[in-house]
Amino acid sequence: MAERIIAKARVAGIDFADVIASAAGIATAVWEEQPVTLRDDEVSIVEGDPTEDEIYSHENDAAEDYDASGTGVSATGSFIKATYDQMAALMGGSVTGEGAAAQYFHSAKKLILSKAIRFRLKNGGSVIIPNAKGFVQLNLNAGFDGVLKHPFRFKALASGVKDAADQPVDIIID
Repeated sequence: MAERIIAKARVAGIDFADVIASAAGIATAVWEEQPVTLRDDEVSIVEGDPTEDEIYSHENDAAEDYDASGTGVSATGSFIKATYDQMAALMGGSVTGEGAAAQYFHSAKKLILSKAIRFRLKNGGSVIIPNAKGFVQLNLNAGFDGVLKHPFRFKALASGVKDAADQPVDIIID
């Protein structure tokens, strides 16, 4: 039976790097800090319910066989306090002007990001997704203090990083 993994991680920060293709790449990755995350610095990292297939015959009402295949791990949360330049890097678009005259022009086309993501945890550990693909959304429900929220959703993909059994991994928790 497949397990469902749900981890609620209080994060100290989120970093992006280029997709990591090997275990050695984790130590040499150049991480770039991203805007703070919303909701009490919490990110939800969830493995979806597996797809289940049952095989039936005409003779029996009970299934003859059963198979399940995984659906992968996804990470969701929200960025806040992004600068216009960070918004352009996360969601596409462009920035013109500087300082008080700066303007952010949001692209009409969704920007899909392919990155390695590191969630630095407040307890000193981290969760690394070596190969993630996803997007950040524009949410202009300006809240308290005019802070804009930018929800994100990334799907962990199989990577070149391998475990002790030489199998590709999609997430590393330390």
